[in-house]
Amino acid sequence: MSIFALFFDKAISMGLADIAVKFLLYADDLALMSETPQGLQKQIDVLSEFCVERQLVINVSKTKVVVFEKCRSAAPEFTYRGTTIEWVQSFRYLGLELHNTRGMVVAIDKLTAIGKKALFALRCRCNDLSITDPKVMCQLFDSLVCPVLSYACEVWTGCTGAKGLQQAEQVHRMFLRRILGVNKTTSTFAVLGEFGRYPLEYF
Repeated sequence: MSIFALFFDKAISMGLADIAVKFLLYADDLALMSETPQGLQKQIDVLSEFCVERQLVINVSKTKVVVFEKCRSAAPEFTYRGTTIEWVQSFRYLGLELHNTRGMVVAIDKLTAIGKKALFALRCRCNDLSITDPKVMCQLFDSLVCPVLSYACEVWTGCTGAKGLQQAEQVHRMFLRRILGVNKTTSTFAVLGEFGRYPLEYF
């Protein structure tokens, strides 16, 4: 098991509605969260006791600490059973890249880049198979590219506002304009209307 430990500047919310979120669990991944360095170290110590009692092993080399704060202060040291836990600027948790100062913006940038690669692969495959029907190509886009662009959107849309949606929509419009053979200055409404499609945020 590895730990993803982090603490937040008090100006940054770490709750869900009115419920305080202290940790996240998924399979063998655990994310501990606290608003203070002391609170985070206490959680790590409690986890250590829990693991010793149940003969569980933590992979400290894969355990990292990310501190989300507006102004970087002196770095406190976090330890697990006497071993110092490394500080990092960003950490990938369940496929999302979380950055200490840029939050989920980095995750959006990476999802967009992966989405563009998926789009390129789709276009190459369509060329190989001589697929030119716009309807079929749109169905393939919705099946192969949309899931990449919208991965974990339930999480990042609340943190990045319209930025993430705008970046995903740029890839969508680029795909549609390429099929139509028009340039990027062509009206978005005209492009969407030609296909009878809506922006990705309404999918």
